[in-house]
Amino acid sequence: MKKFILILVVTLALIGVAIWEQITVNTYLNDVEEKSKYLIEITTNVTNIQTEEIIEKVEELEDSWTKHEQILCLFANHKDMRELCIEIQKLRGNIEVNQYEDFTASLKVIYHLSKDYHYIMGTSFQNIF
Repeated sequence: MKKFILILVVTLALIGVAIWEQITVNTYLNDVEEKSKYLIEITTNVTNIQTEEIIEKVEELEDSWTKHEQILCLFANHKDMRELCIEIQKLRGNIEVNQYEDFTASLKVIYHLSKDYHYIMGTSFQNIF
């Protein structure tokens, strides 16, 4: 009976950790996804991306990514997260030279990668066991 209770407690702890991991990952990815989507919306049909609002929103995206990157890298492949990080870092350089096409391309990549990572890191038995 003691072994059964121990197995049950360990199983419930693993499930709890998996649920916490899913909630954390989804929250952080949603944050990046929402910020990139907003930037896509406000930069549509804009020729000058060197505005205060855009610079501020890019800084918010970078700050959010910096805060969440370490935890996301615990749960995901570092190579996958590196791709997202590189695209986020490109944004500031594109603003400095007012390179609209590259800026919007990076934003779209960030948005789609953050959406794709929801599926890659989605809930599964593999996450639990």
